[in-house]
Amino acid sequence: MTLRFNDSGKSQRIDIKRRNLLMLAALGGAAGATGLTWSFYQNNRTSQPALIGNALGKNKAYYSIVADWQGNVLHRIPLPERAHGVAISQQSIMGLTHAVAFARRPGHYFQVFDYQTGEEKALIAASSDRHFYGHGVYSQDGRLLLATEGVRKTSQGLIGVYDVAKGYKKIAEWHGVGIGPHEMIRLDDGSYAVGVGGVHTDGRKALNLDAMQPNLTRLNTRGEIVSQHTLNDKKLSIRHLGYNHDGLILCGQQYRGEPDDYPALIAMQKGNQPLTLLHAEPEEWARFNHYIASIAVIDDFVLATSPPGNCYGIWSISQNKLLELNTLPDASGVVAHAGQFYLSSGSGEIIRRQPVDNIQLHQSHIRWDNHWNAIPL
Repeated sequence: MTLRFNDSGKSQRIDIKRRNLLMLAALGGAAGATGLTWSFYQNNRTSQPALIGNALGKNKAYYSIVADWQGNVLHRIPLPERAHGVAISQQSIMGLTHAVAFARRPGHYFQVFDYQTGEEKALIAASSDRHFYGHGVYSQDGRLLLATEGVRKTSQGLIGVYDVAKGYKKIAEWHGVGIGPHEMIRLDDGSYAVGVGGVHTDGRKALNLDAMQPNLTRLNTRGEIVSQHTLNDKKLSIRHLGYNHDGLILCGQQYRGEPDDYPALIAMQKGNQPLTLLHAEPEEWARFNHYIASIAVIDDFVLATSPPGNCYGIWSISQNKLLELNTLPDASGVVAHAGQFYLSSGSGEIIRRQPVDNIQLHQSHIRWDNHWNAIPL
C-alpha cells in the first residue's frame, strides 16, 4: 500500500508557492517517485460546465457552484441554507439543463437552477410534515425528480416524486424503504438504489441507535421495492452510494456504534447477492473517522472520501484490497471521468488523478462541501 500525505491547513498563513513546495516535500519531494505533479490547469482550459457541487461561503453564505473540469467557477447560485447533494439532468436525453441542490438533512428546500446559464428556476419548500434527506435524482427520461424524504415526527422514509414539467410539483410518494433514506442513484436500466441509514432523528440528534435497521433498497422504475439488503452490524448506517455501470453498487457507511470500534465502512452488492465488505485493517478504517462521504468507481478501482477523516482511500475490487490511503484536508466530493478521478475538498484543494499515480493538484479557493456531481454528456 502506498501512503501519501499532504499539508493540512496552512493555506491561510503562507503563500501558494511556498505551500506547494511544502506539500511536495511532504509527499516525498520527487514527483517522479510518487507520480504527483503540480498543475494550475492553465493549458487546455475550457469554459464548459462539467462539475456541480455545493460550497460554504463567508458569514454563513451557501452556494451551488458550477465549474469546468479544471475547477474554474462558471456560476455561483446562492442558497438559503447549507446544501448537501445535487441532481443533474442530462441534456442529450432529457432536453433539460437543470440541476437541483438539496438541503442538508433534515432539509426544508431544494433549489432548481440552469447549469448552463446559472439562472435560478424554482425554490421548492418541504411540506409541514416532511423533510428532505439531502439527495435526489432525475428519472431516466427526465420527466420526474425523485427526492429522499422523511416524515418529520418519525423519520419514516419515502421517495418524493416531482413533476418537472409542472414546475416541480409533488405528484406522488413511494413508501416502504425504511427509516432515514439518504442517497438515491439511478442505475443504467432506469431502476434505482437507495442507501437507507436507519436512524430516527430529532433535527440531527439520533434517537434510535439501539434499534437501527439500515438497508440498501433497490426500486424499479415504478417505485416498487425489488430487494432490500442489510449488513450484520446494524450500527453501520448506509448513507452514500457509488456505481460501476456493470450492476455493482458500492455503499458507504457512517458507524454509529462504539467510538473505539473501527468496522469496515464500504460494502459491495450486485444482483441478488448479499452485501460484501471491502477490506482494510482496523487501524486503516480508523483514519476515516467512522464516515464515508463520496464514492466513485473506475473499472476495478473504488475511491472513497472522508471529510472528518481528512483522507481518501483507493481499493481494488477484484483483490478486495486497500491500495492507497491518502491525506486530503476535509476530503469531500469525487467523480470519475475519462479514466480519471476528480476530488474536491473543504480546504479548496482539487485533485485530478488516475487510479494509480499521475496526480495533479490545484487550489480552487472554494470550500467544497460533501459531494461533487459530473454533468452527464
